[in-house]
Amino acid sequence: MKVVFAAAEVAPFVKTGGLADVAGALPKALSAIGCRVIVVLPLYGSINAARLEKTGIAVPVNIGNQTYRGTVYKGRLDARTDVYFIHQQELYSRPNPYGDANGDYPDNDARFIYFNHAVLELCRQMKFRPDVIHVNDWHLALVPALLKHLPENDFLYGAPSVLSLHNLAYQGHFPPEAMKLTGLPESLFAPDGVEMYGKLAFLKSGILFADALTTVSPSYAKEILTPKYGFGLEGFLKRRKKSLSGILNGIDPAEWNPQTDRLIPARYGRKDLSGKAKCRAALLERFGLGNNPQWPVIGIVSRLIEQKGFDVVTKAAEELMKLGFYLIAVGTGQPEYEEFFRKLQASYPRRVGIFIGYDNALSHLTEAGSDLFLMPSLFEPCGLNQMYSLAYGTPPIVRATGGLKDSVENWRPAARKGTGFVFKEATPKSLVAAVKKGIATFHKKPEWRKLIENGMAKDFSWGKSAKLYLQLYKKVLP
Repeated sequence: MKVVFAAAEVAPFVKTGGLADVAGALPKALSAIGCRVIVVLPLYGSINAARLEKTGIAVPVNIGNQTYRGTVYKGRLDARTDVYFIHQQELYSRPNPYGDANGDYPDNDARFIYFNHAVLELCRQMKFRPDVIHVNDWHLALVPALLKHLPENDFLYGAPSVLSLHNLAYQGHFPPEAMKLTGLPESLFAPDGVEMYGKLAFLKSGILFADALTTVSPSYAKEILTPKYGFGLEGFLKRRKKSLSGILNGIDPAEWNPQTDRLIPARYGRKDLSGKAKCRAALLERFGLGNNPQWPVIGIVSRLIEQKGFDVVTKAAEELMKLGFYLIAVGTGQPEYEEFFRKLQASYPRRVGIFIGYDNALSHLTEAGSDLFLMPSLFEPCGLNQMYSLAYGTPPIVRATGGLKDSVENWRPAARKGTGFVFKEATPKSLVAAVKKGIATFHKKPEWRKLIENGMAKDFSWGKSAKLYLQLYKKVLP
């Protein structure tokens, strides 16, 4: 099976969120089960081209009245999985993938229209005729429509497409003038085509034209058929319901494994947790906090945005801080939530540690050194940190939504079953109750040990999910 896997971000080369983790891990898992996978990614200014190989391949694309000429570099995810970087100086030589402090780049329509075409042009130039083209999120969602409107003599005519929906909150809407840049028939700019609210709608286009649609968890696949989670696309998704499936994301054990993780001060496993205590001590020391063994450490590594439930956290803060625990929060996001955590740290300097920004090593230390991990998301297509937490013996406290619901089982002490603490309502009362339950269980050491062992026994590696994707690819073959 030959697969082209295209995404706007791929770890470890560039990352702003979970999409990069998926795009960096799933292709390797597909390669491991026998697929021939090539990954395609823009060469942003933040990526060190000096470490990549020049291929000599050119990818010229006409966007409106202008021809953008790109070149191609090559790197690797692993020994079996190649990554091809599209270098286009004018469009991509910027430090960030999507925008800067002033907001989204104003030419993101042209930047990603080019990338959609460039993925197909790269296949032609390489004479690589894939069995499936797998694209991700709105950034690549024009590819299915482009494939459906190729002439019969085109090298890629008839190639099927799969579109993965990672988060419907981001859809790629652009002014109607952008339609002229796509190369698609003008007749498609209609309510039953690529138009939505009078704009060119990338994600809607992909939903209508892809041969198969996937989401990143089974529960999210059901949730997005409702007005609450569909963000205006629920009607189109219902129309494509038979082509829609949910496959739970996995995690990369090469990066997230407490037995081999070189970013934490001590390694440990399910049978010997002594290293975790050392990680806890190092984490508390990192933030200049005490180390009261009767107080659990509750960790957060997240984008600090409303979707992640931080409005609920701010409203619950007064009640939460009456409880005995340390809080470590690592992340960046909306200014009001960053300011909330700064003020919380100022009010509780011996209990609260805050890092505003992204730090991969600190993220690993927070997962390993925390006793509990908080993810109170309003909606969560999949989520990965709850899986990292389970692998690191850090029971998560999560709201029952999307992938959190699919991957965390509520602790039932009488049956000694469960892996974390799950609450249903996105309210301060429900959040506080779940945190209280977590803290109470922390003090019951036999229960606590069993809870940790249950979580660490779970297998969230990509192997199972990769097999499900392979089955899906086979279904869309002509």
